[in-house]
Amino acid sequence: MRRRMMTIVAVAAVLAFQQTALTAPLPRVGGTLVLATDEDADRLDPNLSGQRASTIVYTQIFEPLILRDPKDKAFKPWLATSWQASPDGKTYTFRLRQDVKFHDGTPFNAAAVKFNFDRTHNPALSTRCVGCALGFYDSAEVVDPFTVRVHLKSPWAPFLDALTTAYLMVSPTAVAKAGDRDFGRQPVGSGPFRFVEWIPNDRIVLERNPDYTWSPAVFTHRGKAYLDRVIYKVIPEPSSRVAALETGEVQLVRIVSSEDFQRLVKDARYAPVVGLLPGVPWTWAINTTKFPTSELAVRQALNLGIDREIIAKAVFRAFQAYGAFRPAYTLYSPVSWAYDKSAEPYSFDRARASSLLDGAGWRAGPDGIREKAGQRLEIYLVSWEHGVPELMQAQLRRIGISLRVGILDTLSVNAAQRRGESHMGAVPASRTDPDILSLLLHSRNVGGGFNFSFVKDPELDRLLDQGAIETNLAQRRQFYVRAARLAMERAYMLPVHTRDNIGLASTRVQGLRFDAAGLFPMLHDVWLAP
Repeated sequence: MRRRMMTIVAVAAVLAFQQTALTAPLPRVGGTLVLATDEDADRLDPNLSGQRASTIVYTQIFEPLILRDPKDKAFKPWLATSWQASPDGKTYTFRLRQDVKFHDGTPFNAAAVKFNFDRTHNPALSTRCVGCALGFYDSAEVVDPFTVRVHLKSPWAPFLDALTTAYLMVSPTAVAKAGDRDFGRQPVGSGPFRFVEWIPNDRIVLERNPDYTWSPAVFTHRGKAYLDRVIYKVIPEPSSRVAALETGEVQLVRIVSSEDFQRLVKDARYAPVVGLLPGVPWTWAINTTKFPTSELAVRQALNLGIDREIIAKAVFRAFQAYGAFRPAYTLYSPVSWAYDKSAEPYSFDRARASSLLDGAGWRAGPDGIREKAGQRLEIYLVSWEHGVPELMQAQLRRIGISLRVGILDTLSVNAAQRRGESHMGAVPASRTDPDILSLLLHSRNVGGGFNFSFVKDPELDRLLDQGAIETNLAQRRQFYVRAARLAMERAYMLPVHTRDNIGLASTRVQGLRFDAAGLFPMLHDVWLAP
């Protein structure tokens, strides 16, 4: 009897599966996906640019040697079919696919890989590559037409992770034709979509690569992409982006307000787009060389004087139901494998913040803003988003700090902080490997890199360097935990909330997935329902 019941259940399950398979909609070929983004790209050149708006576009045009599977986070083949590291961790040998061509017909081979590595690390080109092996890369060697060997100056544990996001292959022929400076305006890669046009501050248009046959196994289908075209529409104002979604002008929107998100997720025509990002949360780099943030007591008071719980709830309440935009007290988000609660030395404590400032000689002036030696405790903060800065401004005034807020575009925020014009600038940085902290705090990245705190701390450098060369994951984690704890104790930065990927999509958009870092849409499998 029991066996008969099991047979009935099994048959019912098969019939249910067959019915689902018959009724489930099949992917449709064709159509144009319009994606609304908040800012324009700077240049579509992965060798030289790591700007987020650029990366969202060029990850469809260019391809990496390997990738991290978004499901199991394991490294998988893409343009490289296999790879092997030397016992000393200083040399990596890659065997390449032999059926790949760039959009201009140039064959992809070992010479092209060498060209890309050498170009990325050419100091004359001033790369802004985020997560590259700066300081570690030595050379690339063509072993045979489809085998390339990359040599590092010393072991660098994040190398494979860097290959998945920081090293995307460009056409050497196209670079030679356009020139290094102009290639980013007429990019040529090997990906499922190819570049069509770029109208600055309006739109970037891509079209399906008709010759694409080498998609990696992580994609759900082989061959060409389903979509005919992808248009990245630049709409800076959040409410205007949402309005475009509601009218059908766009089908996918990046960065929406909490209010619009809460309203539209209740509408069956729209679906939430949520990615919890590993790496460094929404953090302010504090200029440690510019008075008054050059004082440790001031930097510590900033960390103690803001109520992160209130800020996150006030600005991001609707997102928190999805686990996103939570308060952040340290330099790794909770979904990062180097996160450790022991690296959270500050909680909201207005009395302690005031005591630190008192001890440093800052006294309240006539208007309540503290003064010392004739100078007011005034701090200039730059951001590309409203909301959080204004709440911080109100909270810090209660401990006698005047926070002056400048709202600029992303590139201007970075430029102001890099030139030392501001005291604080936003530096969220998402990546699956915790070595991303080196990008923001290692002394080698002062000046030309993204160390906008201008920190030159030998002890911190040593911890970050040890984490970079250690191959044992448990020991690596401890180096980064200690580095984050040290950086927070010395208040080099001010984390406020996790920086997650929140957007909205029309339910017509099917097959949408993101990379392993939760940041960049993978559009090869995307199709549009009727």
